[in-house]
Amino acid sequence: VHSENAVKAVEYLDLANQKSASVNAIEDAKGYFDKAMELLDTLPETEENQEKRISLLVNQSNVFILLLKTSELHDLLIRYESLANNLLNQGLRDVFYLRLGLSEMMLGHFDQSIQTLTEALERLEAAGDEEETGVTYYCLIFSHYIKGDYDRVFELKEDLLRTMEKRFRLRTYVRGLSMVSHAYANLGRWDEAVELGKEVLSTARDYPDESMIAWAESMIAAVYIFKRDLDQAKRHAELALGKAPTPADRVLAETFLGWHLCHAGEPHRGTEILAGILPIYRAVRFVFMELWCTLFLAEGYWLAGEYPKGRETAEELLRIAEPCGARFCIGYAHFLLGEMSLETNPAEATPHFDKSIAVFQEIKAENALALAYAGYGRLRKQQGNTEQAREYLTKALEIFERLGTLIEPDKVREELGEL
Repeated sequence: VHSENAVKAVEYLDLANQKSASVNAIEDAKGYFDKAMELLDTLPETEENQEKRISLLVNQSNVFILLLKTSELHDLLIRYESLANNLLNQGLRDVFYLRLGLSEMMLGHFDQSIQTLTEALERLEAAGDEEETGVTYYCLIFSHYIKGDYDRVFELKEDLLRTMEKRFRLRTYVRGLSMVSHAYANLGRWDEAVELGKEVLSTARDYPDESMIAWAESMIAAVYIFKRDLDQAKRHAELALGKAPTPADRVLAETFLGWHLCHAGEPHRGTEILAGILPIYRAVRFVFMELWCTLFLAEGYWLAGEYPKGRETAEELLRIAEPCGARFCIGYAHFLLGEMSLETNPAEATPHFDKSIAVFQEIKAENALALAYAGYGRLRKQQGNTEQAREYLTKALEIFERLGTLIEPDKVREELGEL
């Protein structure tokens, strides 16, 4: 860089960037990238230099994600889209649009992301680019997951596994299958969720990549919180935080630790952590995680009995989730609003429970459906309608027992006993 040979400097900055990224020295990697892009500004706009710029950029998605710079990544991709689109190198153009689809997914543009990724996928498959095809599958899994299209998630899981057999890529495997595990958890299919989560974690531990180990630990911790297996959730969340080498890994682990505390009898501590994390996701426009952190925080306020804050947060969740079609989050926001209305203004509870039940039935999210049934049963009990209270509480108990959910069945049995 101190020589007058800018072309050679860019070449070595690129190599240093790749090496740093491979060992999770993410801040260093970002610094090398920034310097390379700065030097490219001093060079002629030849086809070769344009290719070099786009090649550098498309290799930075993991660096920007782990530094929680998702918004900056998207801005760069938009800035250089016309340049990428005019390249003669079709393969590089396709990878650029894959990265753009990934960026759209993180920023909450899920329908646009699916369209961009699907178009890129067709070209990448036709070109036989198995590595980038696998990345596209995992990005599509994320977008369909957040929209509640779980059948499509499971179809894409098979595509991803088939691709991994031909060209294994640890980050693609761990991130993609972790989200499939969460899809099983959203449906209440605990055995499949835990089994897949353990497989992913075991695979991650076989490689010297602490970022991926931390990710896998965080993801299985979340599965256990959904199931209400709180001891296992705490263990894995703490392991994730202990391993976390990058800002994104640490924030993710802290997100699930905060959520765990909300369910483990310390909701005030949990909400304090989550309330500190949520502005981070919002500042970088990481809408995918903003949705989940807002949901966890709203639930934490409900469990803490802080109903005004809980209601405000659940309504904010709806404002974020409805435009991007995040159906599970929409259903859960209405469930929480129903539960809090039950405590503060029961007359408002029925439409919220009705909406949550309709959404959870539509996406077949059985465990969440049982939660909504139980809330509706408590509402009918409060209104003195013993017959309907027993009907809905019994429905909830049957689902919880069939799925093997922990803690929740005892709560419902207690309510039924009081009838």
